[in-house]
Amino acid sequence: QASHLAFLPPVAVAFRTLAVAMNIARRAMMQVHRRALWHACRIPRTLSTIPGMELPVLPEKLEELARPTKRRIEEAKVLHPAFYTDQSYAQIERERLFGMNWFAAAHVHEVSQPGDVKVVEVGKTSIILTRDKNYKLHAFYNSCRHRGARVCSSSTKGCKQLVCPYHWWAYRLDGSLKATPPAAVPKERKEDLGLLRVPGLETFAGIIFLNQLPNPPPLRDCLGDLPEKLKRYDLDDMEFFSTKKYDIGGDWKLIAENFVDFYHIDAVHPELSRFSRVDDHLPYQGDGQYVGFVTSPLTDCGGPGDSIKFGQFARLREVESKSALFFHIFPNISVTIYPHSVYTLLTLPSKTPGRTEEQLTLLMAPEARKSDVSEDEHQERCSALFDFVTNINDEDVDAIENLQIGLTNLEGQGMHGEFLPKYDWPVHRFQNMVLSGLDGDALSEEFMPKLGNAFEQKVLSG
Repeated sequence: QASHLAFLPPVAVAFRTLAVAMNIARRAMMQVHRRALWHACRIPRTLSTIPGMELPVLPEKLEELARPTKRRIEEAKVLHPAFYTDQSYAQIERERLFGMNWFAAAHVHEVSQPGDVKVVEVGKTSIILTRDKNYKLHAFYNSCRHRGARVCSSSTKGCKQLVCPYHWWAYRLDGSLKATPPAAVPKERKEDLGLLRVPGLETFAGIIFLNQLPNPPPLRDCLGDLPEKLKRYDLDDMEFFSTKKYDIGGDWKLIAENFVDFYHIDAVHPELSRFSRVDDHLPYQGDGQYVGFVTSPLTDCGGPGDSIKFGQFARLREVESKSALFFHIFPNISVTIYPHSVYTLLTLPSKTPGRTEEQLTLLMAPEARKSDVSEDEHQERCSALFDFVTNINDEDVDAIENLQIGLTNLEGQGMHGEFLPKYDWPVHRFQNMVLSGLDGDALSEEFMPKLGNAFEQKVLSG
């Protein structure tokens, strides 16, 4: 422990130095917009693949803190507490992980109609999502092209145009400049003064993903084999039921780690453990920027999620119809898929390090309402399911906030936690995604454990 104590203060200094360098580097990256080319996520890549773009090397002390985690799980240690508590590091993380990776921003249903506008806050970065009159989806930085004022302060519906409150510059929902009252701007100038567009925008499984990197790789290349695993789930056709927002006193990574940590179920979720036992969780993992496992078979126990209460996705294979799938798509969205419904946890780091904005959303399969069930009764069943899911999440929030307090208490103590390989392989995988992302790389499978594929074999056999 003494060796860690010796270099923790320089780490904080290095974080601050790197934060300044990151801002300079990001401006340089935008200058080489047209020339920037990334290899696909499935191909090992480094920041040097961007012509003219070199981010500063991570400080040696940070590398030293990360090194115990960058090992095979049997030898590795849990990520150091500084990665969850150091305020200077938090900004660097946003620049590297959310500035140079695909991240989840919203659900498609939130901006499904012309005139829908959603404001997405990612730390200190504000982004506007819009749906224009032609039903096209857009993403822009939330700053006016005149003096840089914030254009939108909140999400809305039925919007006709985006108007900056400072000088009333008006923009169409496709981002083009419409008017600059009372001045008249030549048409050719207007064409160059639209809102700055977020370079990468794609959708997958009913979720909107963004990438701030010029010329980003295709999202599906980063997802690996996940689209194949989900091809029989009609996730683009789900019906929105309800959502709940949280302001959590915990680092966003702890929320992701909690989701993939099924080892805590018995201690934290007594009601859930009745039908989702710890040892019923099996790997469902392939290559790609995600963590995946499954509970199979599901057990009906008289709860609101019992299979008899809802219809299922129509195209599932038999084993899928009796299983719950759990995927965390790096960096920031967790997806739980039951045969009849899906709930997601979308997390975004707030402006305050150590606090996270989370949105829980419940969506139902297109066939969830049974033919012999009235609409009122179906809504009651969905409400009961939503209450059950939010109760589980409320329990998780308490556990996460308690964990954040404990990690803060360890600040400066030089302690790394321990992995239990049987249960902690998902956490180990996620933490190594974080460390790889800091280096500008996709996860290398080199140090990842060889996992069983019994469930996948059942799926493939039909």
